[in-house]
Amino acid sequence: MKSIEFSPAMKKMLFYVAIFFALVFGWYGIKKLMMMWGMAHYQPPAITVSSTTTATKTWQSYLISVGTLTAINGVDISAEVSGKVKEINFNSGQLIKKGEIILALDTSVEEAELKSNQANLQLAQINYERDKTLYAKKVSSKAALDTRYAELLEAEASVESALAKIKQKTITAPFDGRLGIRLIDLGQYISPGQNMVTLQSLNPLYVNLTLPEQYLSDLYIGQQVDITVNLGSGKIVSGQVTAINSKVDQTTRNILIQATIPNEQYQLYPGMFALAKVWLKTKKDVIVIPQTAVSYSLSGDYIYVINEDENKNLTVQREYVKVGDRRGDEVSIIEGLKPNEKIVTSGQLKLQNNARVEINNDVRL
Repeated sequence: MKSIEFSPAMKKMLFYVAIFFALVFGWYGIKKLMMMWGMAHYQPPAITVSSTTTATKTWQSYLISVGTLTAINGVDISAEVSGKVKEINFNSGQLIKKGEIILALDTSVEEAELKSNQANLQLAQINYERDKTLYAKKVSSKAALDTRYAELLEAEASVESALAKIKQKTITAPFDGRLGIRLIDLGQYISPGQNMVTLQSLNPLYVNLTLPEQYLSDLYIGQQVDITVNLGSGKIVSGQVTAINSKVDQTTRNILIQATIPNEQYQLYPGMFALAKVWLKTKKDVIVIPQTAVSYSLSGDYIYVINEDENKNLTVQREYVKVGDRRGDEVSIIEGLKPNEKIVTSGQLKLQNNARVEINNDVRL
């Protein structure tokens, strides 16, 4: 086989081509190695977070219950007798004092009856005085005098009866309170027992609560009770226990207590739902952190604990926790944290395990 011989010029060209490809592939190889080394040693920039240190606080214990606000006094105002409405002396929703006239029914028939009975009383008084004089002169008998006296008493009773009928047709407030929506009109004929308006005593109010019987020894008169009602902002009102039932419910094994709640501004109404906290004398030490430090997920509640290595670098570690009571902007941690641990309070959305962080508590994240 005949060998191929290259001219010196061709050999020189092939030599330079080989060097060129060696340089190209060498450069790409070095570049790839440098990229691999850079990726292996790359550190993302530290994430800015704010932090706090876990602390222990003494929190007073309490019991949770629910109830409904009720008025100390509350009635549906109705008439004892039938009649036509002559006067309406209130507006719907008006505050009223005990004894003030709410409305009056027409009493023209009763007033005519009263005048007749008063005339009969006057005549009976005259007849009795005359027979009394005759009896003193021994002109009339004792039986006749007794008859006149009985007629006098009957006439007096008739007048009192007519006055009572007139009084029944003037309806007054039995206690201080707020009137509801008016249900009758001027000139309307009403029947006995017909509801005309509701009257509720609004200050103070009652709330009845049930608690498990095992806490009976922790309950006492004067005990503080805080209720939360739905007034837009979740208003909290403080009252106190004023009554404890004399027996335990055998079915539920709960004890009924009654708390009295002040309502000077008349913002609370009977029938409102109330979430109640009954404060106990016992206290406990708990780990407390800001609520913003807790992140919530389907797998559980967690926080980020900040750790410092030997080079003063800060990294975070996700720790799942068991959350307890919430009070204001703070929450207690039952499990998962120890006192004096540094944790992230804001900036968690960008974090993951072992992420580098820097702390800046002056910046609102």
